[in-house]
Amino acid sequence: GGRAPDPYIAMIAFATMASFEVLMPIAGAFQYLGQTVTSARRLNEIIHADPEVTFVEQSNALPAHFSMELSDVTFGYDPSVPVVKNINLSVEQGQKIAIVGQTGSGKSTLLQLATRIWDPQLGSVSIGGKDLTQWNESALRRSTSVISQRVDILNGTLRDNLTIALPDAEDTQLIDALVQVGLSKLNEDKGLDTWLGEGGRQLSGGEKRRIGIARAILRRSPIVLMDEPTEGLDKQTEQQMVALFDKHFSDKTMIFITHRLVGLDTMDKICLMEQGEFIETGSHAELIEKKERYYQLCQTL
Repeated sequence: GGRAPDPYIAMIAFATMASFEVLMPIAGAFQYLGQTVTSARRLNEIIHADPEVTFVEQSNALPAHFSMELSDVTFGYDPSVPVVKNINLSVEQGQKIAIVGQTGSGKSTLLQLATRIWDPQLGSVSIGGKDLTQWNESALRRSTSVISQRVDILNGTLRDNLTIALPDAEDTQLIDALVQVGLSKLNEDKGLDTWLGEGGRQLSGGEKRRIGIARAILRRSPIVLMDEPTEGLDKQTEQQMVALFDKHFSDKTMIFITHRLVGLDTMDKICLMEQGEFIETGSHAELIEKKERYYQLCQTL
């Protein structure tokens, strides 16, 4: 009969097999290493790149009035392809301006220039008579509130979701803001300790927008910028939102960006934007009387 295999030989065989199994995940990791190195390199490039916009260091006193001026503004994400062209817009303190246009007309880009996410390639943007490049960042952010269709709800309490707008707010101020936007029912049961977000109370689209308005009320910024704030809401909720804007931001400098022709008769001025340019400007009544492009759009509703 044959000799039984030496236990050491068996052990070496198993050890060899085991070591290949151990190496298999490492071999897999090597396949991804190239991608990881490339990603890390790109991340480093981004981190070490100069930011698109740099702010002045010195702190600013806030201006006496909060007008906004865009003078001959031209901007393109690729400078050779302008998204907005030769835009002139003057908004006096307390004025309400609507910028109306289809998706892709350049109207949201104007808001990004007004909040200095980008600087225009040509022309200038100023608030209170001072070019945005001369503002420090915290003063500029204190001056403006943005209300958009996207309202981020933190995974936290109702209080957490409101105090991000005004960190040292008293509970009475928070509750008052909720009442003003018609969300007093959120203050029932656990009140400001109600948990929102994941695992907490899920908010409807309309409720989220109201939280966004409550935040803007708490911030008390003299300028309110609105980016499609009623997008995706039913007609009734949309009308309620527009009524809230009229009520709570009546003394603010306001730019309202929309492609929906709702509530525009209360605006001081409407700028109709197409392909990066203002093609018609005037009040709702003036533009209807002209019977041109704005009038035609209103007829299609």
